[in-house]
Amino acid sequence: MRTPAALAAVLLATTAKAQDLSQLLKAGPVVSVTVNQKGRFQAATAVIEVARPPAAVWAIATDFAQYTKFMPKVEESKVVRKGPNQLQVTMELDVPGPDPEYTYRYDLHPATFTMSGRWIGGDLKDSYVEWRIEPLGKAGSLLYYTTSSLHFSSILQALEDSQQTITVGVNVAAALAVVKAIKRRAEAKP
Repeated sequence: MRTPAALAAVLLATTAKAQDLSQLLKAGPVVSVTVNQKGRFQAATAVIEVARPPAAVWAIATDFAQYTKFMPKVEESKVVRKGPNQLQVTMELDVPGPDPEYTYRYDLHPATFTMSGRWIGGDLKDSYVEWRIEPLGKAGSLLYYTTSSLHFSSILQALEDSQQTITVGVNVAAALAVVKAIKRRAEAKP
């Protein structure tokens, strides 16, 4: 059990971290890369401030049929199956080389503004994404987007180094592109 002094130190450290994050977000999106116990890439998470309430950001993030209009590199995005709080979405990305086409199953949790997408077919085997939208102030949001894109290109995978430079770079770039596109779209809407 922690002493009151130890609890106060943890609270102070947490508050300082929140203030640090707030300062970083003023300059733009922030990305964190997590690794597994073996030091291998696990996921990249981008967070960005959006000057719209969570419900407005959620509506844009879950409107997969519109992704081709505002999401970079998304050539095709079709909802192929709907269920209660679940969508199956097929996407095709426009990238150098063969365009990856894949299908994810998204589990939606509208009450908490969270969703997770898991690979179920096509390219990007074993990949996943997670979304979380939190209120920020009176009318803003923090948008968190986590991605773990794997098996994205046999050519690039063959060039991968021991530090996983390509895998990390692809995932960080994708996380940044997604949160920035959602922010632009959300803040452009009345």
